Amino acid sequence: MTDNRDELGHKIHMVYEDSQFASRSQAAAALRRLGNAFVRHRFSDDELTSLADWAAATAQSLERSDPVSRPSDYFERRYSDPRPVDGAEVIAFSDRTFSGPANPMGVEVVIKRNDDRVISRVVFGAAFESAPGRTHGGAVSALVDDTMGYLMIVLGEAAYTARLEVDYRGGVPIDVPVWFQAWVSNRDGRKLVVDLTVSPDKDGAPDHSADPLITAEGLFIIPSPTSS
Repeated sequence: MTDNRDELGHKIHMVYEDSQFASRSQAAAALRRLGNAFVRHRFSDDELTSLADWAAATAQSLERSDPVSRPSDYFERRYSDPRPVDGAEVIAFSDRTFSGPANPMGVEVVIKRNDDRVISRVVFGAAFESAPGRTHGGAVSALVDDTMGYLMIVLGEAAYTARLEVDYRGGVPIDVPVWFQAWVSNRDGRKLVVDLTVSPDKDGAPDHSADPLITAEGLFIIPSPTSS
């Protein structure tokens, strides 16, 4: 685990250090922008051919290097590493699925510890649009699960998602910030019940006066010491 700071000096709690965090995140952000622009706009056939040739050549170059595997001590680190400080941005892997800033196929999201909760600012781009102006429900559900998973890092617990129930009360907009907030509502031995809401944005913060767009409940199970 290492602590970094962003360009504004805000603390970042990283479970696994990435020596190329800044440059990889910058490149991934540019590729995410490209993906959203590709979905939203149309190009000439010549432009598409040039883009395809560049992408194929770049991918072929990257694929010549050795792949990087996930560390095997991911859950053990919950009990050996300190918990993130309150207010810190939390990142497990820089290229974590859906939420990693160095993952070009992810979502624009910043997840922070808020006491014993997590709060995340999320912007879904055009690549995640289904009905006009609305985010695909599967993409929303993925971020629900990921945000709940980050709560485990904040709590210092190792747990798997066992059940996830999502209540879609309203559409989650495209290209507009929304706020995910998750917390443990009940604990029974190795079972943790996690609640989550998705709220619209108001002046850069969750609009608690508005009805939530999404409510969700997840059941997380802490593996027994004998589990393989």
